[in-house]
Amino acid sequence: MAGQDNLVVAIPTCRRPRALRRCLEAVARLDHAGPLRVIVAENDMERREGEAVCAALVAEGYRWPLQLVPAHERGVAAARNVLVRAALEDPAVSHIAMIDDDEWPQPDWLTQLLAVQRREGADVVGGPVDRSYERPPAAHVLRASEGAYGALRTGRVDLVDATSNILFDAALFRARSEPWFDPAYSLLGGEDRDFLIGLQLAGARFAWSREAAVREDYPASRCTLGWMLRRAYRSGNTDILINLKHRPPSFTPLRETSKIAGALGVGLVSATLLAWKPQRRVAGLLLLARAGGKLAGLMGLRYQEYRTIHGG
Repeated sequence: MAGQDNLVVAIPTCRRPRALRRCLEAVARLDHAGPLRVIVAENDMERREGEAVCAALVAEGYRWPLQLVPAHERGVAAARNVLVRAALEDPAVSHIAMIDDDEWPQPDWLTQLLAVQRREGADVVGGPVDRSYERPPAAHVLRASEGAYGALRTGRVDLVDATSNILFDAALFRARSEPWFDPAYSLLGGEDRDFLIGLQLAGARFAWSREAAVREDYPASRCTLGWMLRRAYRSGNTDILINLKHRPPSFTPLRETSKIAGALGVGLVSATLLAWKPQRRVAGLLLLARAGGKLAGLMGLRYQEYRTIHGG
């Protein structure tokens, strides 16, 4: 029964008070019928803007129990770990949902995630993140840069690789020791993919709910081709670091080097010989950036994307 699900909605935050308030106001409108608690991890102990937002909402009579926990170490991995630790303090918690502070869900968000979780017997359920651009890039840039998650159909999938819109069976965390999210990725990003790849290799079952979409604010600083190229570079960089750590069956450094060489070739052709097609040119540049990040990772180089806070 839906009423028997005891949920925590966990939200990391850092220097985005207006976005956090909108996120929390949307969470207050969720149609979940059972017990639900909201936990926010404050990852800026100097300004404490998240703390101020939570205090104001509690004073206004916030619908759900709202708890703020400090994440003293900088980085989203630390914030996620304190969120999970606080959630598990209640042994009755059955599921932990995660959403970022610059996102906001529809009222049936949790209902949709839980329905797929029950139907598929999944340990982890993810959903799409639709972008809301402050300053939309050119149409050809958007087509080349936006992922294919919106095309995934509801049902079982091999992997959900991000925690920006996700539901976990709390038993997954109880079966593992802390830290769940590797602090080595705190300023790199990719701590969520690292954790989820580990779950996949351990036999966890994943599913997708196309109907459980959330929206995400994309500030002007993320609406440029330059930022998208840096994100592609970082994604390639952390993907290699994760593969080197977990050594999945399909990965060897030699095989990956061959793939990188192929990607560099395809990206170079798209960015030069096909440059007269704007979308192909951008796609080629993004492929080159991602392959470059992978090559840097194989060489032991790490790109710390989260030294900069966007939208703060």
